[in-house]
Amino acid sequence: MNLHEKCLLRYLQNPDELDYSTEVLKLNNLILEKQFILKNISLDADIFEYAEV
Repeated sequence: MNLHEKCLLRYLQNPDELDYSTEVLKLNNLILEKQFILKNISLDADIFEYAEV
């Protein structure tokens, strides 16, 4: 079960905790976005700098 499924299950069991689950999902998405940027865009910048030399 991934994080999104856990949040959905938590909401279905306790609808009052929707705010908490939403914040967890936002934080998870932010972490995934930063990891993507670090892995892909930083690597592309290194390749670009190397090509200029």
